[in-house]
Amino acid sequence: MKIVRKRQKPVYSSNLTHLEISNYYPLSDKKFNGIARLFPNIVHLDLNFSTGFGDKTLNRIAETYPNLKYLNLQKSKYKTFNGGIVTDKGLTAIARSCHKLEYLNISYRTDFIGISICDIIHSCPRLQHLEFSYCEFFNEIIKEIANSCLNLKYLKLEGCDNVSKEAVDQLVSALTPNIHVENFVCTITPASFGAYPEMYKLSRRLRMTVDAPRDIKTIHEYVNDELRRMGRCNLIQNTDHQSGAVIT
Repeated sequence: MKIVRKRQKPVYSSNLTHLEISNYYPLSDKKFNGIARLFPNIVHLDLNFSTGFGDKTLNRIAETYPNLKYLNLQKSKYKTFNGGIVTDKGLTAIARSCHKLEYLNISYRTDFIGISICDIIHSCPRLQHLEFSYCEFFNEIIKEIANSCLNLKYLKLEGCDNVSKEAVDQLVSALTPNIHVENFVCTITPASFGAYPEMYKLSRRLRMTVDAPRDIKTIHEYVNDELRRMGRCNLIQNTDHQSGAVIT
């Protein structure tokens, strides 16, 4: 079923499995909560270019649709106002519940960062189609995909500037002949992002919870605090332009 804004009488059914709500900008958390009550058996959910909702909607998806196979959360690159706050905590909630996901599109969802994307990759081994255009992406995630998404057939990386050609080549080599990588253009990684993969490794070693801060500055502070608590001081160095990680 497709929800449209025309004057059509809707047909409600608890047996409905496919739901598309596209280009609907005022899709608030309250509205989606009502929709989820009407349609409890969705396995195909397409919210392409719809905005207005926040983490409450992602949590509702995780709670209501554990059998979800298709999820499209792509945001329009031309519409910056959202109305709701979507963060990586919401994406992590989906990773914890929707283990049957085969299709995921989070293009232009810049609030989702690398660590929460990795949570999805680890939790959903059936993934076959991934679209991450203009998302926070780096080589470490490519390695995670190669190790965890053995059924992957399509990967879109348009605008993912922090991924090297070598990492993509290794992914293709690992998953050949199934994998197709589209719209990848290799660019130079900015210095400010150079330490992020190392910070990611440290955060995983320290078993950071989903409630821990995830941006590069606060990860740096969080890791330092944890290392001090463990009696290992001064292991993380920080400069004005980039930060690095050292493990002894």
